[in-house]
Amino acid sequence: MLLILSVAAWYILANFGFGKAIIPYLEEQVAAQTDTSTAVNSDSDSIFPDMPEAPVVPDHDHDDFSFDSVHTVSVPSVEEDFDIQAHLQLMRQNVSKYNYTLAYKHGARIASYLLAKPIYVAEWGQILLESGRPNEAVNVLQRIVEEDTVKSDVTINMAFAMLRSKNADAAVEFLDKQMINNKDVDLLVAKAAIISEHPEVKKRVDAERIFARYANNSIISPRADYWYGRFLMQRGDFQKSKMYLERAIKEKPNEPRYIARLGMAEFFLKQDSKAEALYKQALKINPYDYNTWFNLGELYLSLANESSNVQNIRQKTHQAMSSYKQVLENDPMHAMANYRIGLILNGNGQYKEAIPHLNIALEKMPQEIPVMQQLSAAYISLGDTTRSVGYLENILQIDPFNRIAASEFNRIRGRR
Repeated sequence: MLLILSVAAWYILANFGFGKAIIPYLEEQVAAQTDTSTAVNSDSDSIFPDMPEAPVVPDHDHDDFSFDSVHTVSVPSVEEDFDIQAHLQLMRQNVSKYNYTLAYKHGARIASYLLAKPIYVAEWGQILLESGRPNEAVNVLQRIVEEDTVKSDVTINMAFAMLRSKNADAAVEFLDKQMINNKDVDLLVAKAAIISEHPEVKKRVDAERIFARYANNSIISPRADYWYGRFLMQRGDFQKSKMYLERAIKEKPNEPRYIARLGMAEFFLKQDSKAEALYKQALKINPYDYNTWFNLGELYLSLANESSNVQNIRQKTHQAMSSYKQVLENDPMHAMANYRIGLILNGNGQYKEAIPHLNIALEKMPQEIPVMQQLSAAYISLGDTTRSVGYLENILQIDPFNRIAASEFNRIRGRR
């Protein structure tokens, strides 16, 4: 039974998956460290003795808060002041632990107080950016960015908040304006990093020129090295990317983003054991970085996909599943993590459990054919030919020459 399930898992991966697991697009940071090295129960017929429950759709309690209604702050009473200071302390504690979700929840309780003081405005803007609220971050940071005493960190956070708000051109214009009076090299390299992510390919060309200026400069900045290393990785120059990321880590050895990105470079250089160690090192510092948890899962799934040993396949796939579960702990609607979990569950014959995850993935990626293929495979295995055929028809509408979908469609239709 074990062998059948294992072979079935990798047959589905080969025929319906996205291919060899690779690190996707990123932007950084995650949830509590788990021991992914625990061996799978060898007495079980199932590849996974403990499957994750269907993810819960996250609440959106922050949507009830509006910055438009915050203009002034009244003088708090002694009791209110104690409450404010408690939330302020908890907000900062969670920032130091990289738990921006909890930091946001405490900050939202005292937002009017934070917005009344420039030093807190900067902190609050960063929390909004790191917790995935770039539009709100722009609204907050614009209160202080024009001040002469504003630090480069605030300027850079404002620029990246604009970028994440899908306004790359405004971000570049803003940095150009700030660089008239601020000659910090980090602003110039931040501009290159933003241009390199511009939706228009033609505008990305300037990024390489700016990065080259930095590379020929005698000034060393760990943040600039990180951005340049990331750019080189996007260009496929993994060896040179590794060099700049290692230089950044030498200057800031405990920065989890730098460590995680170096892990990616090692992954692409096929140094799997080094990549695994670096991912785990980064997650020990910042266990809330769901992107790094996902990348660790991709590493394990790749190792399983490359193995011919049944026991090793079971172990690595189990470790991949554990990593993907950690992604959902922090981002239950993560499209690719839900897809991977659905893929693995399908391969293990747990079709009912796979469907909720695949539905979330399809909601986020409605044109993604592999997700539809997995849903079709799950429903046909459960005997629901109507739904299975429905997904196959959707696939053929998108890609009329999809041979796998056409073959399965004709097979089911002929069986009816």
